[in-house]
Amino acid sequence: MGTNRMSLAALICAYQEAEETAGRLRATLPLAGRTLVERQARLAASAGANPIIILVERIPADLLAALDGLRREGMKLVVARNAAEAADAVHPDDRLLLIADGLVATEAHLQRLLSIGAPALLTVPDMRVDDRFERIDAHSRWGGLALLDGDMLRKTAAVLNDWDLQSTLLRRAVQSGARQIALRGESADDQLTVAEQTSDLAEMQARIVAGANRSRDDWASRFLLAPVERAATHLLMPGPVTSDWVNGAAILLMALAAGAFASGWLGTGMALLLIATPLGGIADRLAALRMRIANGPSWWSYLSPLLAAASLLTLSIALMGREGWGCLALAATTLAFLVALKLEIKGRDFEPRLWLAEPKGMVWMLLPFAVTGGWRAGLAALAIYAAGSFFWVQSKVRQTPAAAKPSSGPEPD
Repeated sequence: MGTNRMSLAALICAYQEAEETAGRLRATLPLAGRTLVERQARLAASAGANPIIILVERIPADLLAALDGLRREGMKLVVARNAAEAADAVHPDDRLLLIADGLVATEAHLQRLLSIGAPALLTVPDMRVDDRFERIDAHSRWGGLALLDGDMLRKTAAVLNDWDLQSTLLRRAVQSGARQIALRGESADDQLTVAEQTSDLAEMQARIVAGANRSRDDWASRFLLAPVERAATHLLMPGPVTSDWVNGAAILLMALAAGAFASGWLGTGMALLLIATPLGGIADRLAALRMRIANGPSWWSYLSPLLAAASLLTLSIALMGREGWGCLALAATTLAFLVALKLEIKGRDFEPRLWLAEPKGMVWMLLPFAVTGGWRAGLAALAIYAAGSFFWVQSKVRQTPAAAKPSSGPEPD
């Protein structure tokens, strides 16, 4: 018996030149600090596409750099110079996601298409778009995303001759009766962009940046650090700095802070912790801008709480000489409640989660006590804050009615 393949491959067309600069491809137009084709590839990868085929006739230096960067992230890319090479990279039974040259779409568009199944394509009303979108009939144009299959690509490549592959695949899909999913374009979520020049991407880039800068779920990032995080993200966006580098810098600063506390340099340790607090938010924003796909918990998520705990313990030990052993007891109590809090909220959603105790906010809460020399009082405040967060969550859990257990049949008499 044969195996029923349900694999998804992606074909990204990247051969048309941009209008504004001779020799530049649409695929390499800048978008949110990277190239358009990088965002297209990450969008396809987020849906599970493997392999991702880049159809391109020539590879200029900026496109080569973009593709090398994607490969370093572990993405499986196939560069096809013609339709035959693209067809060879796809199994006939694979579903094939076709992404138009210069298209900027969202995950919502992709999921809407994938939920239907092949063959299907997104369409937009003719009255709302221009000739960058290919016409299907008198009322509709192609939105730039289609879900086909590998067999259609192979049959098209076999008879393509000098025709354009993207347009020919679209015509075949329409002729084969592909389901058309109409997007009205009345909301931002429905809007698609096909870029021919940099100015075409301005509105989409603004939406992408706004999405990356959405409100955080901790009070320190939302009310204290948001301006710093936004400014730093805007500065780092076009450069080579990655979210992993930023997280690495935060880890280093936290480790140095723990060392400074252990050496008795309390002010230095406190300053290092304060500098580290916005870095996690900056890393999250950069990752969102670049659609970095997380495969499970990151190394940062494990190291950060451990180093935060180490900083608190070394601080309390350094204070024991002048403030007494109670400092260590307060630190231990704080950590115990934080661990209990994490276990209590695991898998649950609480509102307002914004005000629950977490290391970043606790650093800023400790600051006024550190400035005035009231370290022991600050440790006590942290313990009360952690305990209060835990008991509040626990009370919410108890107020939630237990889910009814499914009946296994009538009870015996």
